[in-house]
Amino acid sequence: MNQLSTYFPLKNKVALITGAARGMALHIACALSAAGARLAILDEREGEGRAITGLLGGGQGKAKFWKLDVSDSNAVRKAMTAVETHFGRIDILVNSAGVDADNPYAEGAALRQWGRAMQLNVNGSIVCSKHVLPAMARRGGGAIVNVLSLCGMPGECQEAADHASKAALRMAQINASRYASQNIRVHCIQPSVIRPPALAAMLRKQGDLSQALADRAEVELRVGRGSATDVAAAILYLVSDASRFVSGSELVIDAGFR
Repeated sequence: MNQLSTYFPLKNKVALITGAARGMALHIACALSAAGARLAILDEREGEGRAITGLLGGGQGKAKFWKLDVSDSNAVRKAMTAVETHFGRIDILVNSAGVDADNPYAEGAALRQWGRAMQLNVNGSIVCSKHVLPAMARRGGGAIVNVLSLCGMPGECQEAADHASKAALRMAQINASRYASQNIRVHCIQPSVIRPPALAAMLRKQGDLSQALADRAEVELRVGRGSATDVAAAILYLVSDASRFVSGSELVIDAGFR
């Protein structure tokens, strides 16, 4: 029995999700669609993006795909205008597009790699928010969620560029205060490593994480293994009217692992 539309209704709302062709953002798109939202799916991966759009009701007008590189400011502006023109409104923005930067320490960082992380993870989210705010204001409000990671938390230092780029987006409280009068709520979420492939990638990059994996196993014994669905459920709450009095939040999703 699906209770999403009962507890967190998004009927008649339009959700714009960047990076939604695969991974965690795809799960987010599915959750928002199940709650009744119409979807604007934006991603560089055109083939996968169009396929997902079809599965989520593209033929019935419930979803539409736009190819977009969020690091291209002019393209972002045009895409936001196109989304609002097509659907007539934008109520929700989930900034999920980004890139992992594999450079644990400053001396190992390549400037091109560093620049790409900043351009996509930081500038991309900021530019998308900038160009969606007027559309939200015209409709009387909206909700923005920046998808970060525990790399943005103090004390996390697995990857220098990831840490810096994700931390740079920890501005939810500032923006929430600035746009509260327009009924626009702003949040960020900090999901932990929740899938085995991500754990494997971390192991390859960082070497021996025996203690970290042992700690994680202890958490999984208590609460079960986390999944992208857990992240999607949290975002569903943050963008729905169920959280209408919540803004500027910074939600850590890690079952107490950190």
